[in-house]
Amino acid sequence: MSVKKFNPIQSIHEVATAMNSTQDPDGLLELILDRCIQICGVESGSLMLIDEKHGVLDAVTSRGMNQQLLRETKLKIGQGITGVAASTGKAKLVNDVSKDPDYIQVKEEIKSELVAPMIVEDDIIGVISLDSNRLNAFTAEMLEIVSVLAHQAGQIFKNLQTIRSLEQRTKIQATLIEISKVVSSTLDQNEVFDSIMVTMEKSLRLEKGSIVLFNKEEGLLRIVAASGLSPEEIDKGTYQPGEGITGKVYESGEPIIIESVASHPDFLNRVGYLSHFKHDPHNVSLLCAPILSEQTMLGVVNAFIVQNKHTDLKSFLDFLQVVASIISQSIKIQNLVEEAKKEISRENIQLKRELKNKYKFGSLIGKAASMEKMFEKIQLVADSRASVLITGESGTGKEMIANAIHYNSSRSENPFIKINCAAIPENLLESELFGHKKGSFTGAVTDKKGKFELADTGTIFLDEIGEMDLNLQSKLLRVLQEREIEAIGSTKAKKVDVRIIAATNAELEQLVAEKKFRADLFYRLNVVKINTPPLRDRVEDIPLLMNHFLEKYTKDNNKVVKGISREASKLLLKYRWPGNVRELENVIERAVVLAQDEILSEDDFSDILSSIDDLPENTTEVTQLNHVESVSGAEPLDLGSGRLTPGQLDGLDGRAMEIVVSEVESRLIQYAMKKFRYTKTRVAKFLGINRNTLDKKIKELNIEY
Repeated sequence: MSVKKFNPIQSIHEVATAMNSTQDPDGLLELILDRCIQICGVESGSLMLIDEKHGVLDAVTSRGMNQQLLRETKLKIGQGITGVAASTGKAKLVNDVSKDPDYIQVKEEIKSELVAPMIVEDDIIGVISLDSNRLNAFTAEMLEIVSVLAHQAGQIFKNLQTIRSLEQRTKIQATLIEISKVVSSTLDQNEVFDSIMVTMEKSLRLEKGSIVLFNKEEGLLRIVAASGLSPEEIDKGTYQPGEGITGKVYESGEPIIIESVASHPDFLNRVGYLSHFKHDPHNVSLLCAPILSEQTMLGVVNAFIVQNKHTDLKSFLDFLQVVASIISQSIKIQNLVEEAKKEISRENIQLKRELKNKYKFGSLIGKAASMEKMFEKIQLVADSRASVLITGESGTGKEMIANAIHYNSSRSENPFIKINCAAIPENLLESELFGHKKGSFTGAVTDKKGKFELADTGTIFLDEIGEMDLNLQSKLLRVLQEREIEAIGSTKAKKVDVRIIAATNAELEQLVAEKKFRADLFYRLNVVKINTPPLRDRVEDIPLLMNHFLEKYTKDNNKVVKGISREASKLLLKYRWPGNVRELENVIERAVVLAQDEILSEDDFSDILSSIDDLPENTTEVTQLNHVESVSGAEPLDLGSGRLTPGQLDGLDGRAMEIVVSEVESRLIQYAMKKFRYTKTRVAKFLGINRNTLDKKIKELNIEY
């Protein structure tokens, strides 16, 4: 036959160049085999890899060979000319196969054979085998060139394995991030389980899978979520501990890989999995991982995989074990939530407060000692019917305190009426408060109910009470004493049940001394006095307030503002805030509205720069702004809220499990410590761990108590 001549050096150079630029390693292996066949001018050949598990050679690509024959004829390592080369790592040239004792006939017409091993870092990974229908078809030069190309093929295959391994790991990591997002964004356990299975199926193309949990009441393992199963099939998924593969993994607590599930004696096929793999059930593997919480077995998560020659089952099992850990944490969080709900329903007000956000009371924000005392006073007075007088500078949040008192009282479902005594003209305020009858004065064309009547059974908030006229003060005193009102123009009094909360930024004692405010009314209103501290006296609360207003106005104005720079934070901490919280809120809102960058800087607060007193910087650590200033440009993270956005989870890439799990463990331990009054033995028993483990966790998580 006429053979086209190929330049061997050019072919080697061509393959080397392709190795550095190709995006198709499989195609490159085919190119090498083609070049070997063309250089030697032969009719057929194959590139085979060693299957160490079964001790045979597996053809990756071939030319001029019967594919079915190749699949059916698996040469053993050390068997035949090709098998010997694979076992010894030595190339071999046979120009008359009938004279070689090692030759095993695969094709009747083969007369000559050349075999070159593929060796990478002293490891034999396969061979290139060339066949000819002619005697004396090969030369020593051909053997040398094919050996060079075989070494190149070996390196390509090694690179191909690395690429596929990295691709699989990348997919697994991306899937874990998606699963973490699901777990962190909802407290609905069924939704978490279903989403985990859907994510595994879509992202990794796992054929089937299920989450099986132990039901204490039934004493059975039962499928609670699955992919690729009908509701009827799921109902069949129950197992005794120790029964079948699932039951044995639950009983032993050890993960397992079943490489061929169809032939395994412990596989029960109770839900009919094998009917989904009719094409090749013996090539289906089953991976099972136990779901544990401390030393307690909760269940098993499993996944079926249809194998191919590139599947890394060990990596998939490692992935499944991480998923099992995530499921365990989800169950722990759910149990914590349920326990918290029970505690809230039966504990007193103090315990309820401990279970709420650490620094908040209603809409009030603060952790300063003065604020803590004020919160305590609000709790104590909220459910009484005593009158409350709220004093303090403008902008300190007196109305919010009134809100907190009303909405934490037994009147919270009833009306809450607010009126600013300074905003209504003196001649109209009486009508506003007590109402009027039709025709009682010019303009009174209909009967009108006053604020006190509208607030019946609820609360009325009288802001700026110090501005009220002396004559009207006497009528207000009557409401406090007699609990009845009389509308303008009416001769009939009406009983009302109204709690009065008053507020002022004036010194009422001074007004009493000046006879501008009735002493008897003052003493009636001043049953409980709550003084709101100015912001300059609770500097440690400024970071919390900054964070709160930044989040609020970023959302309200649909702006992308991720934080406040350290320099700007120091500026805000140093400012004296004569307008108190209201001024801080306005400054943050204005800065957000006018912001042009994602991080607010000193330039965004230029309005207050000239007003700053020349005082030493406040010693409050700016690190308290850990919820304000973003980390590496990520979305601000607040695990205490119980929900996480996709943007926040993306910022955890590579540390999602560590951060989320540590936070959950810390909160769980702190909750238990408070519940059992810091008795560690009882805490450890409640958590299901031993005392040494508890001490270790407290140290690792830096838990203070």
